Amino acid sequence: MTKKITRSLLAGFAGVMMAFCLLTCGEMGYKQQEVLAVGDAQEPSISVQPVGGVYTLGSTIAPLSVTAAVTDGGSLSYQWYDATPAEWQEGTGTLLGTGPSYQPAAAGEGVYQIYVLITNTNNKVQGGTTTSAKSNLVKVTINDASNALYPNITAEPENGLYEWASGLEVEAIPVTAAVSDGGSLSYQWYSVASYTNEDGTAINGASSASFRPTITAAGTYYYYVVVTNTNNSASGRKMSPIASNPVIVQALTPNSTITVNTAAKYQYVRGFGGMAVPWGNFPQDYMDDYERMFNPDTGLGYNMLRIMIPCSDTDIETGLQQYILGDTTGDKDRSHYYEMVKLVNRYGGYVLASPWSPPAEWKTNGSTVGGQGGQAAKLIKSYYNDYADYLKKYCQIMARNGAPIYAVSIQNEPNYAANYDGCEWDGTETRDFIKQVGQFTAGVKGWGGGAEIPRVLIMNGESANTPSFNNPVLNDPEARNLIDLLARHNYGNSNENIWTTASQYGKEVWMTEHNLNAGTPIGYVDDSTYNYVWKFMNDVDWTLRVNNENAFVWWALKRFYSMIGDGTEGTVDGAILPRGYGLAHYAKYAAGMTRIGVTAAGTTASGTALSAGNINNTSHSYDSTAAKVTAYVSQDGNTISLVMFTPTNIGAGGVNLGTVKIQLPDGFTVTNATAVRTTRSAFLRAESVSVLTNKNAAFVELPVGQIVSIKFTKN
Repeated sequence: MTKKITRSLLAGFAGVMMAFCLLTCGEMGYKQQEVLAVGDAQEPSISVQPVGGVYTLGSTIAPLSVTAAVTDGGSLSYQWYDATPAEWQEGTGTLLGTGPSYQPAAAGEGVYQIYVLITNTNNKVQGGTTTSAKSNLVKVTINDASNALYPNITAEPENGLYEWASGLEVEAIPVTAAVSDGGSLSYQWYSVASYTNEDGTAINGASSASFRPTITAAGTYYYYVVVTNTNNSASGRKMSPIASNPVIVQALTPNSTITVNTAAKYQYVRGFGGMAVPWGNFPQDYMDDYERMFNPDTGLGYNMLRIMIPCSDTDIETGLQQYILGDTTGDKDRSHYYEMVKLVNRYGGYVLASPWSPPAEWKTNGSTVGGQGGQAAKLIKSYYNDYADYLKKYCQIMARNGAPIYAVSIQNEPNYAANYDGCEWDGTETRDFIKQVGQFTAGVKGWGGGAEIPRVLIMNGESANTPSFNNPVLNDPEARNLIDLLARHNYGNSNENIWTTASQYGKEVWMTEHNLNAGTPIGYVDDSTYNYVWKFMNDVDWTLRVNNENAFVWWALKRFYSMIGDGTEGTVDGAILPRGYGLAHYAKYAAGMTRIGVTAAGTTASGTALSAGNINNTSHSYDSTAAKVTAYVSQDGNTISLVMFTPTNIGAGGVNLGTVKIQLPDGFTVTNATAVRTTRSAFLRAESVSVLTNKNAAFVELPVGQIVSIKFTKN
């Protein structure tokens, strides 16, 4: 219940804008910040690679061109290089020209190796402002017609990646070449110590268009092939050789194997997000804050927003209008109340509206405040139908203003006696309420997942600490059929799981509020640091992996201990915090998918056998340093993703998993793999994934203190 402490202890919004320029948006009536995209500048995506060619000396050489794009609003620049394979690997070479195309000069007979380095520059990101991508290294061949022509390599040899085992047999490596002058082609394969196609050692007997290496130990091996055209009818040189690009064959030994099991299916994961807290002692939020968090392309990709139904008198329409306009307290700008819902809806998300108290006139204590003072603060039973109509009217108002919601809750923390707005219910009272009022949102269309739904869904009271609060509803067939969603707040009873029962009846269980902070002003300054991301990540992991809950909704989206900073405790207003990046891994790699089974075998990098003590712990602890791995499958079965992290205890301890093999199910042939990694200095860095040659397994490095998420697609 930490948030209750911080509400009274924390200072109000300080108004420090720091690095962001504030602009006034008169049309919408709220302030905006300059939008900064999260993470680094996006890596350019190359859709059309340059294509080499074979030409006769003196003929016109076709320009080389490339097509690339980014979606983050950055600017692309191009640098064309003449390079050896080693220079290409390093991103260097002799600069030839700039621009999206390059006209090679006919400098003379020979084979020229060329690539283009494409750089995206985006000064509106919070991380690195430049990111580059390299095209393929292509050959432009210029022949002297009097000599034997150089062979044209139409298919370069491809790299191979294998798991090392004694007696390993690797696949043959083919090369495809052709010549048009009637000559005959011969082949010689070479081994070499680095990524180069020069000065290698000829391999005895390796003189055909394909080559099967003999691997006798784990390691990385380099090869290339020289293809020679022999044409004795040429008036000049009779033999012309050309070297292929180098090929890499790796035989790696993983420390451990993570096996993904699609047959073991658990909960559907609807999504991740947090709450827009409207209280005056919380920071001012802006539409750009929500853009930064909910945009799936340039933002963190969240898809769950919880909003507060303001306490008012029995006229909810007037009360909501006063609340939005600030007439009730005037302590902050809430004019974007509808707009933030519209934004989340536009990005395909889900909005939950939660009430803190019914109107005071309908409660036993005559106040919107809860009953912490000893006097019961309950909804009078004779007003059950009035309260249902009150909530229905709220849903209608939202829809009428172009901001339909996905679900409405009956009550925030009905089993907690609050010293602020609140109302106490027990589980039987929520059961009796819903049986009396029925599906009170009937006829009010909602919105979620990017589509209209027939009516706004109804959520039972969002219990504080104890999910068994929902049991009276679950155990009553009539009430169970009237309720759509169940909820809990993860402030305690961490090992209590109701999903097993709820899922039998087709009910989702959402974790709709939690907050972890230092609890004292002295410690608050640490909450926004990278060392403290692990308490949060362990919280999300436990919610999904052990409690099987369908959604994770944090308390305040904008706070120094949350997703984005508020300008206090050393944070920058609007800047993404480590916890914000951490939740983005789940939002981008788990939302909208079904959690599936994983097993782990092998050792850590130091040789310690894997067990529940060092991977996927089974006893609850926010300070756990056990590595965490969860896996998810898309509804069509064509995508499998994993979220993995190796936490520390405030910077100490942790498990170095070293080289990890990810074993996917038989028949899941990987056609594409993407990954992002979060470290102390790089928050959402895209990186390549090493997929094994058999195409249903991959290797990844997972040292201490990092988060890595991977997505595999097939077909």
